[in-house]
Amino acid sequence: MKYKCVIFDLDGTLLDSLQGILDAANQSFHELGYNVHRTFEEGKHFIGAGAIEFARRAMKGTSIPPEKEREMMEHFLVNYQRIQSESTRPFKGINELLMELQDKVFYLAIASNKPQILLEPIVKQVFPNIHFKAALGQRINKPEKPDPFIIFEIMKICQVDAKDCVYVGDSEYDYKTAHNAGIDSIICRYGFGFYDQPWIKKPTYLVDSVEELGELLMK
Repeated sequence: MKYKCVIFDLDGTLLDSLQGILDAANQSFHELGYNVHRTFEEGKHFIGAGAIEFARRAMKGTSIPPEKEREMMEHFLVNYQRIQSESTRPFKGINELLMELQDKVFYLAIASNKPQILLEPIVKQVFPNIHFKAALGQRINKPEKPDPFIIFEIMKICQVDAKDCVYVGDSEYDYKTAHNAGIDSIICRYGFGFYDQPWIKKPTYLVDSVEELGELLMK
């Protein structure tokens, strides 16, 4: 394929992590004494804008008062940091695909809305043999996806132009991030964020499996 740099979203694209995020939120509700339990199907609609926003969306429509939001976030981040290390796994075939891309001298990078404090340890744990040129997440005073800032950071680190890059994700946030950065996009329908809405007709490519993603990137 024509790309020199493949930039990946993390949750729902590389990592099968939704259940862990959901478990952390539900456990936090329980610890604070609220009778709230969000389902997996509900969780699909909360994901995409980072862990903090996931928790905020999970709180909406519940009896939790706004003044308790900060306490909820503190519980959630502690629980998620523990739970993600125990339960998060890459989608089947992802490790092999990343190794193959790495062997072919692609620049590999991650652009995520997961907080950096959570992103760094899970990437090191799950992908110990993969060298990501950059692995960037949600950071204080830095714009979040779908703002293209994070893509421009990666392009500068890798010293590549827009035409050399493709962003691989699973949600509308990912499509918009690539579009706003002026780079091609691949949307993975095996992830969490795919919904059959008008935006899905706009990405450069659509794939239904990790195998199909590999075939596309290796062309």
